[in-house]
Amino acid sequence: MFGFGKKAGPTIGLDINSSTISVLQLEKTKQDLRVSRFASTLTPPDIVMEGLLSDPESVGSAVRELLDSVGLLAKGPKPVANIGIPGQSVVIRLMPVPKGMPNDELNDVVRQEAINNLPFSIDEANLDWTRVPGTSRTDPDGVEREDVLLGAIQKVIVESYWRMADVANVQIGRLEISSLAAVRALAASGQLGGDGALSLVVNVRQDATDITLVNKAVPLFSRSVLLGVGTILESVARSINEPLEEAQKLLPRVQLLGVPTSDPRVGQAAQVARSICGDLTAEVGRSLEFYMSQVGMVRVDQVIVCGQGTSIPEIDQFIANRLNLNTTVANPFQGIVYDRNQILDNMRPHHTMLMGLLLDENAIPTKTVQIDLNQGTPDLTGGDEEGDEEGAEEVDTPWFMPALLVGGASMLIAVGMWMFFQYLVIPGKEQELASLEQEIQTNKQKIDQYSKQQKSVDALEARKRSLAEIVKHGTPMTIVMQALKENVPQGVQINSVKVLGDTASISGYSSSFSKVSHLSINLQGTNVFSNVEIENIARPKEQPMQISFSMDGTLVPDLNQRSGEPTDVASSAGGTSGPAALTGAPRVLAFWADWCPPCQRMKPFMDDAQKKYGADLQFQMVDIDLPENQALVKQYNVKSVPDLFFLNEKGDVVEHVPGFNNSGQPLFAACDKLKKIASAAKPSTK
Repeated sequence: MFGFGKKAGPTIGLDINSSTISVLQLEKTKQDLRVSRFASTLTPPDIVMEGLLSDPESVGSAVRELLDSVGLLAKGPKPVANIGIPGQSVVIRLMPVPKGMPNDELNDVVRQEAINNLPFSIDEANLDWTRVPGTSRTDPDGVEREDVLLGAIQKVIVESYWRMADVANVQIGRLEISSLAAVRALAASGQLGGDGALSLVVNVRQDATDITLVNKAVPLFSRSVLLGVGTILESVARSINEPLEEAQKLLPRVQLLGVPTSDPRVGQAAQVARSICGDLTAEVGRSLEFYMSQVGMVRVDQVIVCGQGTSIPEIDQFIANRLNLNTTVANPFQGIVYDRNQILDNMRPHHTMLMGLLLDENAIPTKTVQIDLNQGTPDLTGGDEEGDEEGAEEVDTPWFMPALLVGGASMLIAVGMWMFFQYLVIPGKEQELASLEQEIQTNKQKIDQYSKQQKSVDALEARKRSLAEIVKHGTPMTIVMQALKENVPQGVQINSVKVLGDTASISGYSSSFSKVSHLSINLQGTNVFSNVEIENIARPKEQPMQISFSMDGTLVPDLNQRSGEPTDVASSAGGTSGPAALTGAPRVLAFWADWCPPCQRMKPFMDDAQKKYGADLQFQMVDIDLPENQALVKQYNVKSVPDLFFLNEKGDVVEHVPGFNNSGQPLFAACDKLKKIASAAKPSTK
């Protein structure tokens, strides 16, 4: 008499795969069944994998936008969504049981079968089962049996759909196996043939393919293989070295039957698609052979191809040629009124499963099978059993009027409570909530400001550390270079200056022996060197007009501010040099960052390399976060740190060691190589 329940919203079908999200709504009129709403959108990347929604909130937002676009969320109760679950995420078992077994006993049998055969704990699973119609038979022992179909799915997958539905503002009606929904749509369209006809339904989806052998809309065998349209697109994209979007554009142009084409990319795509479709067809053939090995030889009347794979031209002819079976493309919209501008003819087979989600048995001329995985335990009442027995004895209900009065009083109390909260309590809470939201927004802005200030402080600290290092290690070299600039005689060219600890090594060329002596005497007279000695002087045969020389000088104690690491700076005739010089001497450029853990682990190995090779090689640590180093970072196209470049005297890269593998072996090997190249390039002396 009184209806206190919420009115159910419109029923819709949802197809969510890794490529697209599609929604369909049917409307039954007195004359026909017609499509009232249809829309489709691209799925956000990398959030749907083999039936599991890895990011339910993002999927829910996309579904909500799609439903808004067709006006399904404008007003009224939440839509009720029937959703298809990919076959590869569901465990399906066909079990023979004694016919007529009571539902409670059958439920125990099904549960035990699930415990014995599921690859996951039954406590982590949603189960459903149904009696398969038309499977009654008598076995050799004289026991009359029928088949029961069991479906099981992990709760974590179901929960991901619940979370998605909450964000999308929809209510889940049922979660149904994609292969069974596709069979229901084909049965409604009359494509499965008459009594005794065997049809092999091949639903080529985005992520996988469902292979189902059907007799009068009843599945006899079902299997999913992980080969789908996505597999073909990824392989084509790799083959032509193009993004997936380009492969998607080429797919409708490929010819599986080998028709020549003038476009080499289309030909390459066709070759790849032909290979994968061949593997897929082989799996269909193996599935049929496996079924016949269990039950004996059968004759398949037709193969029906549906799903996104039908966008590949000639796929039905390709399967027909390989399997030697009559093959057709599905038409689930047969007998349905729809807008051909909204649902294009070549897209109809794509939505076979989506159509099946919305059809019930009243719209189908033959009995079909339905498994609903949106439940925690099997329905103990059994979906196919008859209702209450007719002629049940009517029971007198003297309590009806008192109960009705109590119910009316309760309703009045409930209305009074509702008005109290609606007009007195809720407005005050809403004002309080608005005040809290404003305070939260203000605090967020303060946090953002503090965060920006902290980043600025961190950047200044990093620059301060860098400048301290430059001052610490650059002072001796600066003073030595200044002394050389002021005391080099005319006709002397300095080629290399090395500072190691309290010793400076100087080498170069001169026009005469006397000028080398003058240089030694001049440096000895400065307040930079306490002792200067000529180590080597000779006239090379290759250049008889030049005198090559080298000399060592001891630095006065107050200049020795370094920690023992070698500093090697090459210079030109004018004696100019600096830490950013890239030519004149072999050099190791080490790009790093203070926030990089591998860079910190690499530093001890760099110290060891400097100690070992400092007499022959320069070592330069380049902090990529400093503005003055951005030109070097761009010049060497540094994308990640640490990144090591080994340069010869001309500044050419002779070795590149990206990254750090917690071992100094690649560093020392590259230093050895650079040292040998530098030694071979030096002019011989006598």
